[in-house]
Amino acid sequence: MLPPRPGLEHPAAGHPPPKAVGLVVHGGRTEAIRAAAHAAALLRSTGIDVVGSLADGWPEGTRDVELRQPAEFGQGLDVVIVFGGDGTFLRAAYLARDCGVPLLGVNLGRLGFLSEVEAGQVPHAVAEIVAGRFEVEERMTLTVAIHDADGALVGTSWALNEASVERTVPQRLIVLEVRVGEVIFAHVPADAVICATPTGSTAYAFSAGGPILSPRVDAILLVPVAPHSLFARTLVVDPREALSLRPVGGDNECVVTCDGRETLPVPPGGQVRVGRAGSPVRLARLGPFDFYERVRDKFGLR
Repeated sequence: MLPPRPGLEHPAAGHPPPKAVGLVVHGGRTEAIRAAAHAAALLRSTGIDVVGSLADGWPEGTRDVELRQPAEFGQGLDVVIVFGGDGTFLRAAYLARDCGVPLLGVNLGRLGFLSEVEAGQVPHAVAEIVAGRFEVEERMTLTVAIHDADGALVGTSWALNEASVERTVPQRLIVLEVRVGEVIFAHVPADAVICATPTGSTAYAFSAGGPILSPRVDAILLVPVAPHSLFARTLVVDPREALSLRPVGGDNECVVTCDGRETLPVPPGGQVRVGRAGSPVRLARLGPFDFYERVRDKFGLR
């Protein structure tokens, strides 16, 4: 039986009022701290516990917010509200995904592709969350496994937007052997090769010339960055197909970067395997979400 297509919205079957709500905030922005403090006060006034991360730079003497270590942040939470841009949202996803907690983004950044509401809508958003009036949308994530030349597993991670295999020496490009299944698809000389989800198609992959994919499309994009080849196209792969990238040739030092958050070295002669992760990131939606309307508005299309 095939897995459900990503991006489909699941109607809320009467969410009970949350008992605990987490707040993730861009600590370097005064407006983000201010908006989060306002939300915390609104939530506490209804008797809901409010949790924050110690890594977020909350001001000393912050009231009404239980501050936890990042590794413990998601435990027991019903919803997480994120105050910042897409970078803050990605960080929140790493804190909440493994606990299955849905995220609601408040956009205080530039584009805010992953956000649900703007800063002025915080009171309305909190009221809807408190009342349980939201839907949950699941977005596919990638699992990343790094093996050494002997095939031993030496590192793992995951990504919501993309995992990119990148050169480490600016003066040199890398040559990557790309395999789909057991077939060698191509040797790609480039600065990097991006493996992106549909969610990540509007991020780094888009900047590298890749296509925009609806989150309803079940696919992984392979996008070369500055390829030194006549073939410079994006490859679209079914997530059920085994996908691997291996540096070949001479000095091909490279790393894997996941969502710009974590960088892992690839050992000489090693291999990077990328596929669909078992756990999605869950997004809280206050109403119907139109992906094409979001793209039109964020890119100023008419």
